[in-house]
Amino acid sequence: MRTASFLLLSAFWLTMIGPLSAQNPPYGPAFLQSEVATVRLTMVPADFDDLLFGDTETASTVLLPATFHYMASGMDDTLYDVGVRLRGNTSLTAPKKSFKIDFNDAVPGQDFYGLEKMNLNANQNDPSLLRAALSWHIIRGTSLPGSRTSFVRLEINGNYMGLYVNTEHFDDDFIKARYQYDQGNLYKCLWPATLQDLGSDPDLYKYELYGRRVYELKTNTDVDDYTDLAHFVDVLNNASDADFPCAIEQVFNVPSFLQTLALDVLTGNWDGYAGNKNNFYLYLNPQNGRFDYIPYDLDNTWGIDWIGQNWAMEDPYDWAAGTDFGGDYRPLYDRILAVDLYRTWFTHYLRKLSSDWFDMEFVDNYANSALALLTDPIDEDPYYPLTFGFTSADFQASATEAWGGHVEYGVQTWAAARVTSLESQLDAEVPVLFLLTTEDNGPTFGNLHIRATVESAGLAELIDLTAWVEGSPHPMYDDGAHDDDGPGDGVWGAIIDVDAALTSAAYQVQASSGSMEDWLPCIPATAVVGLEPSALLINELMSRNATTTADDLGEFDDWCELYNAGETAINLAGKFLTDNTAEPDKFPLPPEILAPGDWILYWLDNDPEQGPRHAPFKLSGSGESLALYKSSSTAGEWQLLDLIEFGACDPDISLGRITDGDPQWVWFSTPTPDGSNNGASVLGANELTGQALQIWPNPTSGNTVRFSSARSGRLCTTQGRVVRSFHESAELDVSGLKAGVYLMRTNLGEVRRILKL
Repeated sequence: MRTASFLLLSAFWLTMIGPLSAQNPPYGPAFLQSEVATVRLTMVPADFDDLLFGDTETASTVLLPATFHYMASGMDDTLYDVGVRLRGNTSLTAPKKSFKIDFNDAVPGQDFYGLEKMNLNANQNDPSLLRAALSWHIIRGTSLPGSRTSFVRLEINGNYMGLYVNTEHFDDDFIKARYQYDQGNLYKCLWPATLQDLGSDPDLYKYELYGRRVYELKTNTDVDDYTDLAHFVDVLNNASDADFPCAIEQVFNVPSFLQTLALDVLTGNWDGYAGNKNNFYLYLNPQNGRFDYIPYDLDNTWGIDWIGQNWAMEDPYDWAAGTDFGGDYRPLYDRILAVDLYRTWFTHYLRKLSSDWFDMEFVDNYANSALALLTDPIDEDPYYPLTFGFTSADFQASATEAWGGHVEYGVQTWAAARVTSLESQLDAEVPVLFLLTTEDNGPTFGNLHIRATVESAGLAELIDLTAWVEGSPHPMYDDGAHDDDGPGDGVWGAIIDVDAALTSAAYQVQASSGSMEDWLPCIPATAVVGLEPSALLINELMSRNATTTADDLGEFDDWCELYNAGETAINLAGKFLTDNTAEPDKFPLPPEILAPGDWILYWLDNDPEQGPRHAPFKLSGSGESLALYKSSSTAGEWQLLDLIEFGACDPDISLGRITDGDPQWVWFSTPTPDGSNNGASVLGANELTGQALQIWPNPTSGNTVRFSSARSGRLCTTQGRVVRSFHESAELDVSGLKAGVYLMRTNLGEVRRILKL
């Protein structure tokens, strides 16, 4: 069993559990795979000259205005007022430049099929132009988070600039497209990002080199808080050898990193973390509180070398040893591979990925189809020969022949050489069984859903998974019927009835096969399964404040009101509001004292700089949830004090308890911000005209839920069992139902969640 020195809880509010890891989006129209699209930029001629022949520092930092035109089969799109600049480092002085296009530079919110930016990379050191695109193709195929790529012809002011690799930009949109929770910190890590310990002060990790931060925060830059990175580095460097496996798994996605590390070895990526302490991202996934490692800049691969090292023969367990940059201590590589279990996993991934992606049939098919697609654009590319003297013949031979100089292998010959050398370098093959991830659907009421993914190879006996909840075993299944995705896909699930008296439940998952077993997490995680008894309550909220009440700056923003329903004063320190239960500490309440029977108002306006009572989030006018948390005495655990889920409504309509502290929620036509709800005017069903069907009270501890208009339908458990039916009724009887989450489905196709307390 793995051991740990601390527990980190990640809770999230979903009727069904979300994806266990990042999910890559489809390529879509911006990244066509079967043809070469054309990008035409139109600029002021003087700006075009400055871009190509002016000062490179200015050309790489100042966006110049242009019109963007994208053409392909069945597509002809034009965007005006985009910004264009040079991008890259060494390519800035190369004849063939790389370009960045910013679609919302002058027009806020403008995008191209969900992209705010487009990177057109020259990849001028690669005669095949395939290496980076092929590497990303494989990364995406393994379900690791990776950039989408395609090939495009670039024209500027009617001048053909050549063939480019259109490579998806790393930013908040990249994260939003892959992670269910996208509010985490994303760090771009460039040389010399060793991840060595710099001290406990988070600001020490903001140091700069060559005019940029070595660890550059790309999201949440207004807060600029490096506490999470400093904590990760501290665990990575300072956890004892005995505690290290469990401690690092609490803050880092180890299996994902080992897969990426195996791909670095197989593609010969010496310019990433394991080799050059360079070119990677770290994303703190709020869903599980762990950092994901994401590689970046993959053109120096598949036999591209600048330092005279034969990377096809390099020892995978001692990567970059003996090179000029291999002597630095790299704790993320050195400490992880020093753990026998992780070395076994790494060896397994090298074999598995080698078999799946580096067999000659796959590489040959990819290279040959790409060469056929790109021959004409390369033949016509006036800049392709200028940097290294590449010719069209070199391009045609690039899959099977080394060009010489820094190009030591063809793409196909690299794959053959790397796989052959591994046969004599890898440890002996042994059976492996390990859990990749676990997660729960907390905070939940009634049914606790637990999922786990497992990796295995070479086992003589069948695998069994068991979820241990509060010390009791519950079988898990990979049959597609237990909230476990599809049957036989390695994702296992269990749906467990939870004692209504519990407010939290500790769990672990055990995987076993014969005498082999693995546990995750290494000490029990805690899922929130009920509300803690609390006198502090959410009393009223408004998600569409048009004219009701203004803040000190005269702005009409979203708001919520808390109420002390007890008989003693409450210190609000250690309490938190959030619209995302995966991030319970989103808004720490200022340390104030709330007297018995008193109210306090907070502005949910995403303007924390306006004062201590202004939260860093807004409410959605179409409906969402609002939760009140208390930080537990146990590090990383949270107690849920109150939760309200609401739908869309008209402007200046508030949702509140019918009287202060009452369990029944209603809609008010006369909101009472920072005042008593007692006696406020309640909207009737025929008065509530919002954008969608409304139901209230929800949550409810009563016997009846009302609708804004009559409906027919059924009420089901989250497992699909029908517990109530109704016909052309404006209310639903929920008496006798146990506490939990239910799904109401109307005959009009509307689906609403109802929480019975």
